[in-house]
Amino acid sequence: MKPVRKNLKTERGFTLVEIMVAICVFSVGMLAVASMQVSGTQGTANAKWQTGAVVWASDQMEKIISLPYDHPDLADGAHAGVTEDQYAISWVVQDDELVDNTKTITVTVAWAGSGIDRTISFVYYKADI
Repeated sequence: MKPVRKNLKTERGFTLVEIMVAICVFSVGMLAVASMQVSGTQGTANAKWQTGAVVWASDQMEKIISLPYDHPDLADGAHAGVTEDQYAISWVVQDDELVDNTKTITVTVAWAGSGIDRTISFVYYKADI
């Protein structure tokens, strides 16, 4: 026959309640980390789309400002642009808005990022020199 332990207070270890509390605290921490991961991924995707839009807008602006002052693409009014990837590029030219013999050129790039329609615009002033 085995001897019966009489003094249980000297036993070392964790109780079931302590283990359950530790598991709950760990679970809450892991859920917080998971939600931060989702937010980080969405932020990275939005940054990617916005960077792409800035690249396309600056590229289109460089093409437009390199044109001669009287080029048809620099005629007063809205100009339907092109669609690259998921970006819609267009520009508006306004003659003599600020100063005579100048054109105000606004290049706009639109895209749908994260289900939301977004735009970015660049403005340039071209003088007839």
